[in-house]
Formats: sequence, C-alpha cells, structure tokens
Amino acid sequence: MVDSYSNTPPFSPGITRFTVATAIVVSAGYTAAFLAHPMPWWPESIRTLNAALTQGTHAGLRAGLGMLGAASASAELRGGAYIIVVSVVIPWLILTLARRGRPVDVGFRRPNRVGWRVVVIGFALALPLLLWMVQGPRFPAYYLPRLDRAGTWVFILYYVVNMSGEHFFFHGVLLAACRGGHRWPAPAPIATNAPSGPRRALQWLGLAQPIDGAHGVARVTRWIGLPGGCVPAVCTSGALFALIHVGKDPRELALSLPGGIVLAYVAYRTNSWLIPFVLHLATAGAACAMMVAMR
Repeated sequence: MVDSYSNTPPFSPGITRFTVATAIVVSAGYTAAFLAHPMPWWPESIRTLNAALTQGTHAGLRAGLGMLGAASASAELRGGAYIIVVSVVIPWLILTLARRGRPVDVGFRRPNRVGWRVVVIGFALALPLLLWMVQGPRFPAYYLPRLDRAGTWVFILYYVVNMSGEHFFFHGVLLAACRGGHRWPAPAPIATNAPSGPRRALQWLGLAQPIDGAHGVARVTRWIGLPGGCVPAVCTSGALFALIHVGKDPRELALSLPGGIVLAYVAYRTNSWLIPFVLHLATAGAACAMMVAMR
C-alpha cells in the first residue's frame, strides 16, 4: 500500500500561491544580500545595500568575538561565524517567529532507507564531472591560495562549517519557506512492489514510483518520488544555490544550477537535508583532493 501524496496546506489556492511567491522573492533578496558575491552588473543601490548589510554583520561578529576574548580570530573563523549567523540563526529565527521552526519543519529528520544509497550512487556518478570541473582555468586559482593561507585542517574545518550552514539554508529553510504551509511536507512514500528487473532496481533508489493516474508534470514528479507542491521550492533552491557560485570558475558555475536542483530533490526524496550535505561534502572533498594531486 502506498500512502497518498496529498499534503495540501490549509489555505485557499490563491493565498497559497501568493505566500509561496512572497517567500521566493524574500528568499532571493536575502540570498543576494548576505550570501551572493556582489557583481558589477548589479544596480549601485543593491551593491551598496549588500555592502552595508554584510559589513554591519561582520562588525557585529567582530565585537561579539572580542567579548569572548577572540578579537584576533582568523579570517576563516570570522567567515565561519558569519555563515552560521546568516544561514542558520537568522533564517531559523524567522521561521520560528512564523511558528514554522520545529526541527522537523526544516528537514531535521532521520533519512529514509534510500538516503545512503543515494550518497554512494550520486558520488560515483559525480566523479567524472568533478574531474572535468577541477581542470577549469579558475578553479585552482580560487581554492589553492585559501588552502595555502589557512593550512589543510583549518581549510577543511572552515568548509565543513561553511557547507553545513549553506545546506541548512538552501536545503532546509528554503525547502520549507518556498512551499505552501512554509514547512517540509510529510515524508514521500517509497513503493517497492515491482518484480525483479530494471524497475525494481530504480525503486531501490526511490524512483519508478506509482503515478496514480497523474498527468503532465505531475507524472514526472510522482515517478521520481517528489512530494506534491514542492516543485517551486526545488527550483528556487537550485537557482539561488547557483547564484552564490557566480564569480567562481565557469565549470563550477555551470554545474551548480543542475547540481542545486538535484540536491534539493534529494533532500525531499531522502527526507532530510543532511543527505545532500553529506553528498556535497564528499564530492567537494574529492574535488579538492584531485586539485591537490594535479598541482
């Protein structure tokens, strides 16, 4: 027996569309203000606001670290603290004030049984793309100086903290805020009733799910096991995930949009934002190892 995909928020369709659209706009603005790299083509007013917000937040963090006796903290420590504040503390506080801040509402859940399978298969599929990416002209120029300046262990610790904050925001908070009800959906069911063969193998990974007479896009989303009403959140998360990679190596940027969409889908399909975090951490570690090996 497969559970229903219905997870309809307790609002009329018009109000739901309006609140989802508002969440998307606010999330895009918040990402640009605090996480995205300012670009020359941004309007001057937006770049000025971005600079004022980020510099003000950094100044507050320096004052706070000074009160804790860490006024001379390294740039990596200050950067990690900044990411935790703007990617975890502030967004979660906003959802909490909106009565949507329970851990299960933002993806703090135990991964379902396809979670670690996705990590292993996804990592294997990503390896050739990673090899192509690290050969990009600007990839080592961006990361190697940071590695040399910070040292191996500080570099690793910084990126673990950095990526944990980013994934909580993009694959936890945004996947809650940008859907009807502003919380994660009920876990999508996993049907494993196919006989042996290719369909059975796909169901082992959470795919090839019953479509229950759906039409159009719904046939695709149900086949891949995506809960209802989650397409806007997946697309928004993927687009904003790509936004924070603007200015990096073109190959990394090219992979960030489809990669962000896939990671958002993986979060919903595996019922936890921790799975895309672990998968991204593994692929990033492999990419850095390739980069150092080809140095």
